[in-house]
Amino acid sequence: MRYDNKQLADMLSAEYILGSLKGAARRRFEQLSKQRPDWAQTLHWWESRLHLLADTVPAANPSNKVWKNIEAQLFNRKATQQASWWKNWAFISTALAASFATLLVIQTPQAVVDTKPAAVALLASEENGAGWFLDETKHSPTDIEIKVIPLASLQTKSDNAFELWLLPADKSKPISLGLLPQQGSNVFKVPVEVIPLMATGLLAVSLEPVGGSPTGQPTGAVLYQGRMTKT
Repeated sequence: MRYDNKQLADMLSAEYILGSLKGAARRRFEQLSKQRPDWAQTLHWWESRLHLLADTVPAANPSNKVWKNIEAQLFNRKATQQASWWKNWAFISTALAASFATLLVIQTPQAVVDTKPAAVALLASEENGAGWFLDETKHSPTDIEIKVIPLASLQTKSDNAFELWLLPADKSKPISLGLLPQQGSNVFKVPVEVIPLMATGLLAVSLEPVGGSPTGQPTGAVLYQGRMTKT
């Protein structure tokens, strides 16, 4: 195993936090995290971000059928549709954001992991899955940066560009925030005049020609959406 592989550390950290890393592999990962500061840092980053994403999802009470199926699995009691109970329960407990975040992030973050982001967002859709994770840092009321990280589930488009837009709550024209990376990560500053609109506006991603929209407004299909949520 190549322990200096940052992509591997990312993938295993995400799986460990969400509980999908099992048995000997899980124990070995725990040992590596104690021995290697770089792996411990990656684990800390994933833990803080995935928990923040989970916190953005409203609580939901599972139906009685879910509880009955859990009892059936634990105590060998008869119940209907036992095969699907874990799928239903996992969806409720981890939510869409955390589920998609199990997929591998392209690049390991290099910032200090103890710095808490001011807000986070996941740009996703039911049709296209998760595309990007956004991590907002507020240096001052007029100085805000957003780090954009593409996820491995992103369906890349070599002949097109993905453009990020802010849709103001007052239904005024969409505001372009820039082109989103399809590989690696990128950091961009939020224009001062846009900062007051970020808290209530909706984020949307449109498919545009290479170089971005030629009109200053979205021209292609809106493929992903999301909203910045304060931490």
